[in-house]
Amino acid sequence: MQALRLNADERAHLFFLARQQPPPARAMEPETVSPALQLFLDHQGLSPAFVTGRRWDVVAWNEAARVVFGDYEQMSAHERNSVWRMFTSPTYRQFLVDWEGHARRLLAQFRAMCGRYPGDPWLTELIQDLMIASPEFRAWWPDHEVLSASEDHKIFKHPQGGSLVFELVTFQVSDAPGLTVTVYIPLDEADTPAKVSQLLSS
Repeated sequence: MQALRLNADERAHLFFLARQQPPPARAMEPETVSPALQLFLDHQGLSPAFVTGRRWDVVAWNEAARVVFGDYEQMSAHERNSVWRMFTSPTYRQFLVDWEGHARRLLAQFRAMCGRYPGDPWLTELIQDLMIASPEFRAWWPDHEVLSASEDHKIFKHPQGGSLVFELVTFQVSDAPGLTVTVYIPLDEADTPAKVSQLLSS
């Protein structure tokens, strides 16, 4: 194993692939958010917050997330998928400062996640569609980099709000381990709290 010179994330990913365990039955079930979890999102105020499922599709969000990241209610299932949106949305590409850096990190995390659900037909279809839709995804997918954690500092260029700077917190829901909660805490840098407040009021 040391001869491969793998880091901790890459070793974990290799073990997932080697075990080739089938996904649990619940991995194929529709994902739902409890009323209590939705209430938690709604009480985050100026902090955009959303819940992603095991396939990285956004399944719940609060109003701050809607005004900062877009109206998820009006998006298709593909558009609500974090990886699809990252690699196919021209608007989101302009929205992110250092799009390539973010995209490569997200892809490394996505690659690690895919190893946990071998044979998932939805993921297989998503990857095939992305190979067609995105030249960058097609070029980078064969790489072997995997990551288990996301960066905790993000800067966005919002079309109405301008520069927005957030600290990122993510955690899994204990009674629904397939769900991940992401909260973007607005920093004083670039007057982000006031800008998010203005977006909410307008």
